[in-house]
Amino acid sequence: MGNANVCLKRCFYVFCILFGIIGALMLALALFGHGAYEKSEEIDEMLPGIIVFYVVGAVMILLALIGTYGRKEKKWALILFFIGMALMCLFFLWVSVSVARSRPEITNALNKHYKDAVPLDKADQSTQDEVEAMQTELECCGLNKGYQDWGETVPQSCLCPEQYKNSSKCVDISAEHPPPANQSQTMVFSEPCLPFVATYVDEIVDIFLGLSFGIAFIVLIGMVLSMTLLCQMRRRPSTAPVTFSVNASASKYRELSDATENV
Repeated sequence: MGNANVCLKRCFYVFCILFGIIGALMLALALFGHGAYEKSEEIDEMLPGIIVFYVVGAVMILLALIGTYGRKEKKWALILFFIGMALMCLFFLWVSVSVARSRPEITNALNKHYKDAVPLDKADQSTQDEVEAMQTELECCGLNKGYQDWGETVPQSCLCPEQYKNSSKCVDISAEHPPPANQSQTMVFSEPCLPFVATYVDEIVDIFLGLSFGIAFIVLIGMVLSMTLLCQMRRRPSTAPVTFSVNASASKYRELSDATENV
């Protein structure tokens, strides 16, 4: 069995440390998400994703430990590390492809969810609170058709502040919704919220795909390093060839002996 290159073993050791750190960060993110949503109504929807982060983070740390042990030229540990990394690479590629293919379905589900809530003034209180929070955060009004999605009652979160009233961000709806007694106009945000939300969701999906493909690429590097170490360990050490010739000249010791006898 041959000896692995020292530089390669050091690179593999550094890789295992970085890989373990990534796994620890995923565990920390899972713990943070679990704590943040523990008392929220959305915990049932978020729990499967949090569990996946728990499992993946723990497996990454375990593989990093196995790889660190395999660096000491433990063949079985390197084989186990390679198999685990191959399975993880396939998992991340499968997740990435699945999310990329389901992107249109996510957009359609988002549109359907809010389409069923119109008119918003007749929707349940939780939906109204959700939309109003979006309007305050994104400075928009309504979902697809702007203020018209609210029906007969336009909420306070749709109204433009004073600094925006003369800009293109606002539209005058005084003819349909008379202004309050202390105001001369009813100015609301002209842009609907759903396009902003769809763009935000697309950005999240893009970030997720980038992270997923990035981790898959990192895992692939680990597979290459571990396989290279295994190949070097299986390689037989090179030795100088031994040759024999029947016509070899007499040894120096024989010449010395003959010279002594002739004296």
